[in-house]
Amino acid sequence: MRRSALTRTVIALLSGLLLWALWFVLAYALHGAQCAGALGLSRTAGQIAQVSLWLVALGVIALLARRAARLDVSQGLARTARYLQITAIGATIFAGLPILVLAPC
Repeated sequence: MRRSALTRTVIALLSGLLLWALWFVLAYALHGAQCAGALGLSRTAGQIAQVSLWLVALGVIALLARRAARLDVSQGLARTARYLQITAIGATIFAGLPILVLAPC
């Protein structure tokens, strides 16, 4: 594998779960700041911000999953990258559903 192919493969393997972790930290921080009143957001505006952040994270992870499907590496490595991206999508959906269902604070 060339170095650029190795870099793309490592990014495909790690990016989905790293983006999920980044989204989770940002969403948790936004929720805490919103409930503490630090941002001056109303409950509705905070809820809209959290849903928007959730949808953006899902979209970016889905785009990365499409790119991972087109890797020019061994089939086993490409399959692993796809499974990790699907895991990240599932984790983002599962962790984000309470934003839609539960009250903000």
